[in-house]
Amino acid sequence: MRRKVVWVVACILTTIMSTGLAGGQVSSGGFLWWGVHEPIYIYGNDGFTVQNGVMSGSGSIDDPYIIEGWRIEAPRADYGIYIDHTTAYFVIRDCVIERGRTAGIYFNTVANGRVESCQVTLSETAIYLANSRDNGFFGNVIADCNVGLVAAINSRDNVIAGNGFFGNGLQGLDQQRFNRWYDGTSGNYWSDYRGADVNGDGIGDEPYYAVWDSYPLIDSPVEQTNVAMAGYTYAGNTVSPDGALVVTSRTPITLTSGDAGSGLLEVYYSIDGGSWLAYDGPIYLQGDDGPQTLAYYGVDKLGNIESTTSVRFILDNHTPVTQIVIGEPQYEDGRGIWITSSTPIELERVRQSTYGRARTYYQIDGGSWRQYSSPLRIQLPDGPHMIRFYSQNASGVAEEPQSVLLIVDDAPPATRGAQASSPADAGQDSTSVDNGGIELIVGPTQETQTSSQEPVSDAGTSAEVSGPEEEVPDSAEADDGTGVQPESEVVSEATTAPSLQTPSSTTMEEPDIQTASTVVTERESSTQSESETLHR
Repeated sequence: MRRKVVWVVACILTTIMSTGLAGGQVSSGGFLWWGVHEPIYIYGNDGFTVQNGVMSGSGSIDDPYIIEGWRIEAPRADYGIYIDHTTAYFVIRDCVIERGRTAGIYFNTVANGRVESCQVTLSETAIYLANSRDNGFFGNVIADCNVGLVAAINSRDNVIAGNGFFGNGLQGLDQQRFNRWYDGTSGNYWSDYRGADVNGDGIGDEPYYAVWDSYPLIDSPVEQTNVAMAGYTYAGNTVSPDGALVVTSRTPITLTSGDAGSGLLEVYYSIDGGSWLAYDGPIYLQGDDGPQTLAYYGVDKLGNIESTTSVRFILDNHTPVTQIVIGEPQYEDGRGIWITSSTPIELERVRQSTYGRARTYYQIDGGSWRQYSSPLRIQLPDGPHMIRFYSQNASGVAEEPQSVLLIVDDAPPATRGAQASSPADAGQDSTSVDNGGIELIVGPTQETQTSSQEPVSDAGTSAEVSGPEEEVPDSAEADDGTGVQPESEVVSEATTAPSLQTPSSTTMEEPDIQTASTVVTERESSTQSESETLHR
């Protein structure tokens, strides 16, 4: 009799893997496995991006880039993780890497890297170092590969300790022996080590000569686990490396069964060790966010009972939601939000899963993604800067990244003003005075300059007379360093040297001028006649 019960999520079938990896939980932080990732290739320090699996960090010795929690299976790729020509500090941890055709992890000209608590298996070479130095490898499972760890092409000053080497064709290779295969008085576990431990201190009495590990471990400090088929899930669903599926309370879980013999009688299931229930339709997980285990088995019409199968789920009903909070000083207009380099910027999660530890990430101007931990201050040159951010639950569920344009303005205003001239300055040309960064333009007075002659207008008012309109010289315009005058700096009438332009309505008529001339001539003739009479 052949019989099989399988579980189906949302009825779209694709194969996944299930494993019982130790270390999927951390002691204080929650669930840290984030899902399946395609092979990773990082070239240069700028290659440490979220697209390449980086979860946090800035690349410094105190804040290294972190690549963690990924399951990478590369049956059609040469490498699982390939790091090339980098010097930034980084850590690869809690990853499962399998089936690399050339290597599971490959370092080419790499310094300051660290690989810890990973499982690298079923590859041609588990870890290959080429011209790489000052890297560390601690607490990893390296198993079932043709070659375990290779240090070649002038690789030196790397430390390999606390790892478990299981069943590799060649466990390790370090022909130049420029590297240290132990840390202090503790080396690695080698499944083919044949030395004794007479004093029972857990350290072999003679080295593991293949790579000259002076302190080989008798018992492995890490546990090797096997990966086996578990069942089916729908394409695109978040899956942790241990096979746990991330679902919501609206995700249907369907069990189907077939029996080529007497036929299926019943399928039973249980959730988290609860009562066994007869299956009669899709199952929907309920309760608090977090892990739940579904167990099931089938019974045929002859009473034959199938072995119980268990599948782990992560229930996560709360997609994270993040909002940006911008402190003072700030100002918003149609162009964006204006801030200074001292303006605090907070990324606040307003919703997140009730299970595990959620994380928030941000990037500025398309740079590296960094994990948010405290209020930010953008200390960059004046101008627009784009900040993107998102949050991700411990289950791996993430919101879509959001973007906000922030405009940094740390430059003080450059003020221009006009100063009225005193009467003594009348008729003087405009003068530009530099007064501590504030430009004063001192021009001729607007008061009418009257003639010393008697007014000739019957109305008793004087007419304004001037030359062409005066313009502000180019040198008087504010310069912000870009050649473009800011909109806030508007050259107003008060800042322009005033002109004394004659209105057309005040033009004097010629007949008036001729009359005045005639009067003067007659007076002169009369005076001359009187003088001649007296003389006679």
